[in-house]
Amino acid sequence: MGAAISAARAGCKVALIQDRGVLGGNGSSEIRVWAMGNIRRGKYPRIGEIVEEFADRATKSPGTYEEFEDAKKEAIVRAEPNIDLFLHTHAYAVELGNGEVNTSDELRSGLEGTSKEPAANEATQRIVAVKAFNVRTSEELRFSGKLFCDATGHGTIGALAEAAWDMTPEGRMGMSNMWAWDEGDKPVAFPQTPWALQMTMADFPYPRDHHGQWFWESGYDKDPLMDAEGIRDWNLRAVFGAWNAMKNGDGADKHKTAYLTWIAYIGGPRESRRLLGDVLLTQDDIVSKRDYPDGCVPSTWSIDLHYPKQQYAKKFADNPFISVAEHGTGVDRNYGYPVPYRCFYSKNVENLFMAGRCISVTHEALGTVRVMKTCGMMGEVVGKAASICVLRDCLPREVYERYWPEMDQLLRLPGKAHRAGVDDEFTIPADALPEAGPYGAPTGLDPAKLPGLVLDDKLAKLSGEWAAGTGLKGYVGYAYQYAGNNSGSTCTWEFDTPANGEYEVRIAYLHHENRGSKVPVTVTTPHDEQTVRLDMRVEAPLDNHFAGVGTYKLTKGDRIRVVISTQDAGGNAHADAVQLLPVE
Repeated sequence: MGAAISAARAGCKVALIQDRGVLGGNGSSEIRVWAMGNIRRGKYPRIGEIVEEFADRATKSPGTYEEFEDAKKEAIVRAEPNIDLFLHTHAYAVELGNGEVNTSDELRSGLEGTSKEPAANEATQRIVAVKAFNVRTSEELRFSGKLFCDATGHGTIGALAEAAWDMTPEGRMGMSNMWAWDEGDKPVAFPQTPWALQMTMADFPYPRDHHGQWFWESGYDKDPLMDAEGIRDWNLRAVFGAWNAMKNGDGADKHKTAYLTWIAYIGGPRESRRLLGDVLLTQDDIVSKRDYPDGCVPSTWSIDLHYPKQQYAKKFADNPFISVAEHGTGVDRNYGYPVPYRCFYSKNVENLFMAGRCISVTHEALGTVRVMKTCGMMGEVVGKAASICVLRDCLPREVYERYWPEMDQLLRLPGKAHRAGVDDEFTIPADALPEAGPYGAPTGLDPAKLPGLVLDDKLAKLSGEWAAGTGLKGYVGYAYQYAGNNSGSTCTWEFDTPANGEYEVRIAYLHHENRGSKVPVTVTTPHDEQTVRLDMRVEAPLDNHFAGVGTYKLTKGDRIRVVISTQDAGGNAHADAVQLLPVE
């Protein structure tokens, strides 16, 4: 969706081909993987604005049917005059420039050979057309074009086109089938399920909050390409086996009124083929923050890899169905790691882009780039690059090699900027989103919209042990900081006076019973130093949760220093923002 909408708004004619009847892939109501990953930040804060238009805002995992707004997704796509949408359309063959036609019957198992690298002297390929059929009517369709984008997740179009690819032979992340249940007022019967996995309540994690979440996952060593339905069926046997234990087994006494509300009959896979581009992104690149000149998509999820959870793996050792996530460190979850554009096109199929989990990364790097919003932003970048390819009659590789300054400009345009054709000027509509900063749009009060000079805690120097929080609402910017009494921690802002005059200095805090009763705040100017102690157990008295800490006559350029410390604070010190406000 991100690629199609982005390319269409940049003036390309687009055919969006989807084998299901709803859009969104794992982010549809059929699978309900909620949209994770931060957007609108990093080097290009405009990237993610298209994703913002259609991403779900589910409050739980899995979310509800209504939260995934299938109709809204389809309406957004159909509103684009440059997109022709083909739902229920399954692509099964690729025509190549050398005259070959490769069909899905010829695709080999990923476990028979886990990579396909072109020979050193092998010429690059070019896709001429993709063949597909409507799964409801059997109508045959042929899509010819200059450029193609594989957003299938499995890298299917790339594999048919003989693109270089790789797949981890075993120990991959698996497929999830999530589920939900509820409780009524009257007993509800459930039939015995002899075909399901036979379990007791000790064989699976209890589905708390009436949700069977992402960790109902299997297929780590199974063939994710040729046995996708087998993995899905095993997941369903596990879910119904658990439910049978709850309804008819040793959990029956506590679940007499319980009933199933939803089970994903389509699996949500995480890992299979990865198509190889000019850059193969690695975990070391991400952790070391290697700065590629074409870095553009901020990846903010930690390196999150899944493994069978040993507590539940013994009884079904050949195919465990409960996973555990191991989160690595080193990813900047606020600014994000900028994934390079050269991961988004094939190294040997010259007119093939890719977006989503089949991009050019290693198994470990996939752990951070694979979440929904991050994948959508890849599509936004691909769509803009496609418009340069059409305008300049060039190939994806040349966008980086010859036209990156033009790409840089496109990446800075609002997501709603549009033009009818690639030769036309862009129009920026009035409802375009305001540009977010390098750390994204504020989740709390926007400092830029508050009076005077307001500096968020992101602009402060923290020493000691501070913890970020968002649980108390009404904070400024992105979060607030808190630290324990007498922990030696300090939060320091330093800034210059913008003009001559008399100013009030204020600090923002959110009151709570565990906050300090006498938190010291010290203001230092070239002419004065003053310490005020605030009782942060009571609500801040001024607008937007600010409290005054003194009035000062200042000269333009005077350096001001404001320090919140924990010394004898009487509880946790709270640091959110500082405000310099002219006295009228």
